[in-house]
Amino acid sequence: MVFFVFLLSAASPIPAQVQDLLRQLGQHQNYTSKRISSFDRTGGNNDRLSIEPGKTAVLAEINGPAAIHHIWVTIAAEPFYGRKIILRMYWDGEESPSVEAPIGDFFGVGHGLNRNFSSLPINCSSQGRARNCYWYMPFHKSARITATNEGTRTVGAFYYYIDYRELPELPPDTPYFHAQYRQEMPCQPGKNYLFLDAVGRGHYVGCNLSILQRAMGWWGEGDDMIFVDGEETPSLYGTGSEDYFSDAWGMREDENPFYGCPLQESDFKTGAKATVYRFHIPDPIPFKKSIRVTIEHGHANDRSDFFSSVAYWYQSEPHKSFPPLPPVEERLPFALESPSGFLLPDWEELKGEKIAAYKDKFSGMEYKAENLSPQLTSHYNQSGSRYSTLSTEKAQKGTQASLSFSVEFGEHYNLDLYFLKGPAMGNIKVSGLKGREHNLPFESEIFEGYSPDKKIGKLTLRNVRLQSGENEIILQVTGKAAGSDGMDLAFVGMTLSPSQRRFITEWNLIGPFDAPDMSCLQTVYPPEKETDPKKKYKGKNNLEVKWRKIQTAASGFVNLAGLLEPNEQAIAYGLAYVFSSEDRKAHLLIGSDDGVRIWLNNELVHSNPAYRGAYPDQDTIPVELKEGWNTLLVKVLQGGGGWGFYVRFVDPEGILRSSTEIEK
Repeated sequence: MVFFVFLLSAASPIPAQVQDLLRQLGQHQNYTSKRISSFDRTGGNNDRLSIEPGKTAVLAEINGPAAIHHIWVTIAAEPFYGRKIILRMYWDGEESPSVEAPIGDFFGVGHGLNRNFSSLPINCSSQGRARNCYWYMPFHKSARITATNEGTRTVGAFYYYIDYRELPELPPDTPYFHAQYRQEMPCQPGKNYLFLDAVGRGHYVGCNLSILQRAMGWWGEGDDMIFVDGEETPSLYGTGSEDYFSDAWGMREDENPFYGCPLQESDFKTGAKATVYRFHIPDPIPFKKSIRVTIEHGHANDRSDFFSSVAYWYQSEPHKSFPPLPPVEERLPFALESPSGFLLPDWEELKGEKIAAYKDKFSGMEYKAENLSPQLTSHYNQSGSRYSTLSTEKAQKGTQASLSFSVEFGEHYNLDLYFLKGPAMGNIKVSGLKGREHNLPFESEIFEGYSPDKKIGKLTLRNVRLQSGENEIILQVTGKAAGSDGMDLAFVGMTLSPSQRRFITEWNLIGPFDAPDMSCLQTVYPPEKETDPKKKYKGKNNLEVKWRKIQTAASGFVNLAGLLEPNEQAIAYGLAYVFSSEDRKAHLLIGSDDGVRIWLNNELVHSNPAYRGAYPDQDTIPVELKEGWNTLLVKVLQGGGGWGFYVRFVDPEGILRSSTEIEK
């Protein structure tokens, strides 16, 4: 496909000819290309910024005359960072930014989510994590670009390019690029949603709009109305939301050079999300004094959905100052990060049961109660998937529900049970716990289900002894708060994690040995031939290495990257001794970054050439411990990035003990 566009040049008046982008390459270019990026100024490979919460990073300060013609970013940060990191641009020393928007919305996708799409001025790839814009941004004197972290955690990696051209000169009346974020949550009754309210001379070049439905049905039917230079009747009056965004008969996910839809949840129920865009690149809308770009929210503004947007335009300075951005919690009213270990259930109904019963297709978890049905909520996780509930109807005091699930190992666990709170929800407690060998009464704290607004809360059960295989929790409605309209319960999901992981925290450690390739995990190094803590060997770069004793933190993570140098393309060994009072079968649980091999009593019991980050309990190894002291040798390869390991035995009663030497 060949794209024809009006050149967004700084020339005034705009050149009469319209040129093919490829044909321009056959002309001499009268500028010097420059770039500012996040490359590591020390010569290393740490080519990124980190931004602490509440802090602002200056991405670029550029002297003019010049024009930015490409910006690329990719970011590793907390969920929904697209709405938590604010991008600002200032031209010619101005105090009020000409560009101010959450970075995800500026690059075309709302709701704090990542999505792929391709248009002429903006492209996102790598599951939406690689963001590019090609808006032409000229300036006379200077440009200053910043990124502010309004999240609660440090932005761990902010990579970027800002490509620009140094120009001999710019015409005095050059218009400047602008972009502004706005939101109404909910849209105001009886008033059009406002994309842009600009004063001065310029031209409007497009927008994106993100919608979070607050009622079922089609969110569109709202007419676009654009008022130019103070007119009372709009000179541009449209026929419906999908029509303005250049589609028809509703919206569906699609991408085109000038219009598209990166996100549209097709159920159109309360909580469904969408993002659409329309770029007026071949058809910019000029204004001499002012412009107001608006759209109805539903026919004649009959809906109260949540709208948010970014408008893009060019104008001569000065520009009208922007209103303050809403705080993060108001920009993300239904975004809810999934807790660690949370499985978003995919429920299917079980037929033939005496009462309503549903089973999670992934985990096998089952939930049963009278008058039960699945419902989607408006809350969504970091992938954009909405949380569902299994909700009762007209529950009474004493109504019970049962939650059945399996665990591989009998241990002590912490459980978090998640429920939807709302105006008609009751109070809940856990009244019983059943397992393969027990049926116990259980008294938990009361979960108060009432809330004037729907939100997700949790009931925590700490240090509960579960048995291997199936376990069942009995839930019971105990009543309701004074303001509640009912006593229903709406189960969302659960997390569980061992509460008493007894990691081996004392080790003999040796390394690093040279390992230029992942296949070196199979290479035999001296510690495999003899496990003698008194020995010394030649290690990586021909440096002498010897055994030393280390003590980890309570987390159990042996951070080899922080303990050994060099720590790139290397192998290290950990040696510990484990005492068992008798011969026994056991399970050894390993987490490693990267590949790992394990020997128990000089027998290879596990080998995994993984390339991964380390987390507890990634690999499970059935082993046999002998009575007395057992020798445990761990070999870990570093392929790149982090380096370390976790080791523990399943030992709920704390029978086993470990040491760095055989005790007499």
